Amino acid sequence: MTLDALLLRREELKRRVDMLPAEVQTWRARSANTLDMNAHFSQIEALAVLMKAYEGTQRALLEQLDTAEKAEDFHTIALSLVGEIIRSQRVWDFFRDKLELRFSPTFKDVLWTADTIAWDCYRPVMDRAVQAQIVPEAEVREPPLSYLTAEFSPATWLRGSRPFDGRNYQLGTSRLPIPVIELPWDHAGNLWELVSLQHEVAHDIEGDLKLRGALLLNLQVILGNAGVPQQRINVWQSWVGETFADLVAIQQGGPSFSMGLAHILLLPASMVTTYNPEDPHPTHYVRVLMNAAYARTLVPGDSPAEKAAVARVEEDAASIEDAWKSLYGEAGALAPFTGDFPLVFRALMDTPVSVLKEATVRTLVPFTAADDLRIRAASDYLRTGQNAPGQQTIAPRHCVSAARLAAAKAADAPNLAIALGDINTRLTQLVRDSAPLGLRGVDDSTPHQNFILSFASLM
Repeated sequence: MTLDALLLRREELKRRVDMLPAEVQTWRARSANTLDMNAHFSQIEALAVLMKAYEGTQRALLEQLDTAEKAEDFHTIALSLVGEIIRSQRVWDFFRDKLELRFSPTFKDVLWTADTIAWDCYRPVMDRAVQAQIVPEAEVREPPLSYLTAEFSPATWLRGSRPFDGRNYQLGTSRLPIPVIELPWDHAGNLWELVSLQHEVAHDIEGDLKLRGALLLNLQVILGNAGVPQQRINVWQSWVGETFADLVAIQQGGPSFSMGLAHILLLPASMVTTYNPEDPHPTHYVRVLMNAAYARTLVPGDSPAEKAAVARVEEDAASIEDAWKSLYGEAGALAPFTGDFPLVFRALMDTPVSVLKEATVRTLVPFTAADDLRIRAASDYLRTGQNAPGQQTIAPRHCVSAARLAAAKAADAPNLAIALGDINTRLTQLVRDSAPLGLRGVDDSTPHQNFILSFASLM
């Protein structure tokens, strides 16, 4: 090839290298300057750090093109550069389509609502962990990024894991620097089903606080000391991640999560009552009753307000249990698991944990009588449109709990479809009214940037 052809090829490759940094910079500006994109500021900043690492590799190869002495060397380096460009674009493309969905007129409000609820489930817990000196501020990471997909139920891909849901993301064995939560597209029509986020984010909390080892040990010790057979302890340990996420979800939003879960699990009896050793979730029959039982432990204290909240929660729990047993009967062979509930709750939620500086999980995710009262008042507003909560007087994660309660109470409305549509609309606005304004950021120090950069070699 002539020198002119090589020069043109070099310039073409430079322009291809320039494309992704320019696109990322546009996203950075959007996240800083566009109100709804403020929710993604820390996520996009983290991805920008990652993309900068890829850019550095590509620019180094561009410089090598300038010093190539032979045309064959030039072609070899150019081929490597094209491969690096494709690699970075594939990684960015995984996040690009999820971010671009935020501009869809149909789904942007849904995703903003979901992201805000997820952030409110994640960040307050991590802030308490920082205040208790459990986690250095520099180790607080970005909250999960939600997206929509065609699946039966939500799922989480943890930070440091890789998506393996059967779709070809062309990421190979890549590990994600930001957790992602997939939600069914059709949940956009029933936003109260976003109570599932309280469970999904709990997986991220468990992972970021590095709790799995302690949770497994606590189950072994507490159930073992109580004389529970080892075979049954092994089953509870196989269920530990999903059980923990359920209990944290109830702490995040009250019994509403349990109501939502029971609706999702309204399945044929054979699926509900049959133990599947391959399923990391507790058997559905056990799981719903476990949720109802744990809800009864939510509100501490003996003041009149706390006793009133306990009575309200007890009514919810009893309603879940009665409905479940009326559909699927008594526990039968699964009864021993239901007898383990208090021990499991103590092991996972109320036993001091060394990695938490001897705090318990429950203290990091408190739920109070006042929370319960705010949720129920907001539920009445979402159902009737009367007496809207004041600006930022209820947490976004509690807004969706209120919507779940409102949907249940709307079942006897003269026109159920209209009533549910109104709840959907009011919930979106209530979350907006409840969320603090401004950038949602994390520590951007060198240690945090180095953590993000560590993923470049994993992708």
